[in-house]
Amino acid sequence: MGQRVKKYLAYTARLAADTPADRNRIVDFWRVVAILVVAFGHWLAASIWLKPDGEIALLNSLEWIPYAAWVTWIVQVMPIFFLAGGYANARGLRKVEANAELRRDWITARARRLFTPVLPLLVVWVALILVMRTFVPPEVIYAGAMSATVPLWFLAVYLLLNAIAPLTHAWWERSGVVTILILSGAAIAVDVARFAFDVPGIGWANFLFVWATVHQVGYWWSMHDGGDGVPTRTGWMIFGTASVLLTIITWIGWYPVAMVGVPGAGLTNMTPPTFAIAILGLMQFGVIIGTQHGVRRLTAKPKAWHGVVTVSGILMTIYLWHLSAMSLVAAAGLFTVGGRAFKIEPGTGWWWVTRPIWLLVLAAATIGLVAIFARYEWRISRAPMPESRRVVAIGLLLIAGSAAAVATIGISTRDAVVQWTIPVAAIAGSAMLGALPTRKKPG
Repeated sequence: MGQRVKKYLAYTARLAADTPADRNRIVDFWRVVAILVVAFGHWLAASIWLKPDGEIALLNSLEWIPYAAWVTWIVQVMPIFFLAGGYANARGLRKVEANAELRRDWITARARRLFTPVLPLLVVWVALILVMRTFVPPEVIYAGAMSATVPLWFLAVYLLLNAIAPLTHAWWERSGVVTILILSGAAIAVDVARFAFDVPGIGWANFLFVWATVHQVGYWWSMHDGGDGVPTRTGWMIFGTASVLLTIITWIGWYPVAMVGVPGAGLTNMTPPTFAIAILGLMQFGVIIGTQHGVRRLTAKPKAWHGVVTVSGILMTIYLWHLSAMSLVAAAGLFTVGGRAFKIEPGTGWWWVTRPIWLLVLAAATIGLVAIFARYEWRISRAPMPESRRVVAIGLLLIAGSAAAVATIGISTRDAVVQWTIPVAAIAGSAMLGALPTRKKPG
């Protein structure tokens, strides 16, 4: 593995040295920051306790840490990925939007790059479920598999936004900021129907309206070339205004304070998302613009930029596997040495003292999994693109639907029985789109 890491570092050093002068390094920097915050945030949120009576308690630290809900305003960084996605999609679509065939190929290429690394994750977890259910309690298997694969909700939403990006970008080109206002209004209307009138199921529409709102802000970002020419004070004004608005609407109780789901809290801002998440996205956009000059100076330094490029090359693998690392470490700790590693009650002094060890172990486990599975992030097929829009549409529905199903109901039942429809749909959709991994990285 050491030789493989050295080879990868040498490769990314060459990429960093050859970075085009017009590359917006700020986008890459914030994507790397976001993925690290996501990983460490998830790891810190996990409170696993093997009680004296032998019961396994799978807790969330947000349930008992005072003021943790406010901390989520910092650690909930998923809007950054949608901001960066909007920026990148706008740049890509400017090259193809005049040609319907090229637009279809662009959507397919994006789906291949996004979903190809997902298939190994699904295959591995199907195998783990089949093996572990003979000696691990089914509720533990279900919790571990659900924890490891729930991040696929992002892929489901992002694939949808990519599929409609030619339409939303053309809309942006015609109407500009008005598109953000219209989508914001739709998100607010959904929230009113959900909270004030208890319309069943309506909240799920905001997976589209909320994240599309943030994605459109990414279009605005791209229009200004990643913030160049936009005064820093504009960013801080956006941040300040959004911060005040978010504080008011959470303080008076219109929305929950926590920007992530908290078990037992009832209402959530994330599942489904509320307009509060869109406001949080504006706060983060304000910080990005406000700090643009400092980040640009930092990423101009060769070592710092090499670090950004190195993590960027395995970004999706980290996202997909960091919770699998936690699930596997948790299973190993619970079912070896009498579960001694998890007999410390969460929230006690010793629990806090052991957090650095916990994080280091999980980081090491994640690095190990990344070393094994990162290859699939690069083994993107160059097979001919599908010539039929119907094939592309069905393929997208299958892979996005399988990702959504994994994130909402799980790849297994609570009895640790594999829900075979999900992996079969994922493989079938991938085959239609050419999103199956190639045997080796295309030359």
